[in-house]
This record gives sequence, structure tokens and C-alpha cells, in this order.
Amino acid sequence: ASTSNRYATFFYAQLDTKTRRLIYVNAGHNPPFVLRAGGEVLRLEEGGAVVGMLPTMFVNYAQGEVQLEAGDLLVGYTDGISEAMNPAEEEWGEDAMLAELKNVYDKCSEEILNHIVACADRFADGAKQHDDMTMIIVKVKSDE
Repeated sequence: ASTSNRYATFFYAQLDTKTRRLIYVNAGHNPPFVLRAGGEVLRLEEGGAVVGMLPTMFVNYAQGEVQLEAGDLLVGYTDGISEAMNPAEEEWGEDAMLAELKNVYDKCSEEILNHIVACADRFADGAKQHDDMTMIIVKVKSDE
């Protein structure tokens, strides 16, 4: 049981690795990005309300779907990454994170992850953070 002022965001996805079809539901979580080779950005927003905010009889969730392509970069993250705060209490922000993702798009997943976390840490400049920093990077390889 939870108090009425407590809730959780949630993102759930299933990837068919043969067809590259990704189906997902987003319950108020920071929308993951799909960054395409040409720079196009898809935000995985389809879903519904955060979990625990509304009575379950009023909650409906829509399922989203995206066809991943060779070269796509799927980026999931918690707000501890995008909302990293510096000593002046300024947020790093999604735009800065996305710009850095585009800068390292051609790298492998591990290098991209390490780069983004390092950028968030560098921006924070030693300021105490109030949220976890969690991130997942999936790079879609070609069939060749």
C-alpha cells in the first residue's frame, strides 16, 4: 500500500530482435529517445498516467510501436540524468543530453553511455544530486 501522494513512473518495452519491432507502454516516465542516423528523434511517449496517481478504474494505457532500423540508437534514462543540477541549481536538460548523444552517435553503446554520464557529472560540477542516474543504450546493428 502507498499513500495518496506517492506514485511511480514506468516504461515497459518488448523488442522482437528478428523484426526489430519495439512495442512499449510509457506510464509517465521520461520518454526514451530513438535517435536515427539522419538525426531524426522519436520520443516514445505513448501510454498513460503515472502509476498510483489515479484510481485503477480510471486508468487506460495505450500501446506504442516503433519499427527500429539499422543504426538506430534507443536511449532510456531516468530524470537524474536529464535533470542533473549544477551548484547554481541549473538543470542540464534533455536538449543538452540529446546534443551530446548526437555528438557520439557513431560510438558503441558502452562509449555512448560513459560519455553521457561523464557529461552529466561534469555539468553537475560536484553538486549533490537528489536523484539516481540510470541509463540504457541500445544500438541497432545492421543485418550484415
